Amino acid sequence: MISFFRRIRKNMADDNRPLKPAWPAGRYARYAIGEIILVVIGILIALQINNWNEAKKELKKEQQILLNLREEFQQNIKELQFDHKINVDCISATVTLLNFDNSKNFDTKTIDSLIGKMFNYATFDARLGVMNDIISSGNLELIRDPELKYALNQWTGELEDYKEDVIIRRDYWVSNVPPIMNRLLPIRNADATMDREDYRRDIVIQPIQVPKSNYVEFLTNLEVDNMLFDYYMNQSFVTVNEDNIMKFLEETLRLIDTNIE
Repeated sequence: MISFFRRIRKNMADDNRPLKPAWPAGRYARYAIGEIILVVIGILIALQINNWNEAKKELKKEQQILLNLREEFQQNIKELQFDHKINVDCISATVTLLNFDNSKNFDTKTIDSLIGKMFNYATFDARLGVMNDIISSGNLELIRDPELKYALNQWTGELEDYKEDVIIRRDYWVSNVPPIMNRLLPIRNADATMDREDYRRDIVIQPIQVPKSNYVEFLTNLEVDNMLFDYYMNQSFVTVNEDNIMKFLEETLRLIDTNIE
């Protein structure tokens, strides 16, 4: 292409017709103009090539970011599914205790098992390494899809609502649940039901026996009933937020997959 413009410039210079009759140095003027045009065109072409190369680099970088985000979001979905099931089982056990008919004969181990499931709540700890790195480095601007970019900007905000309910649940549990149970039932008996993948230990705590009347009092005590209901409500807010986070993660993952080329 450069040689093409050089030929044009040469033809202009070889043309003996002056640009203006009154300008005797017209041939040299046309040569200079051709030289300037050639330089300008060369610069424009170089800039265009450079812009194309930069765009290609940014596209490659965006694709790697999307791949990393997809892996992190998939891990978060898997972790949330695990924690959510535990929390749903926790709510189910709490509801069973609230509705338990103690007028019929029952095995105290049944109550121990339900209490163990109620104790066995989980907290979703989101993986944010990739997301934090993208934000801190300013690479979020490399995401071309505005819908995906908006969703990623909302991710930490989604977690904040969840964290607030988790803190309320934890504080209520620490302040209210063990103190009431300590007066009536052996909490150690619930340990045998806490069999989960992320809670493995070599030491096994043996259960102890207390009078069955303690269990009856536990099931009929108004203070215990209020405690169980408040705990049920707090745990319900947590699981509702987990449902919302799961929908957000799945929808954002769908957007990520759509943008991976």
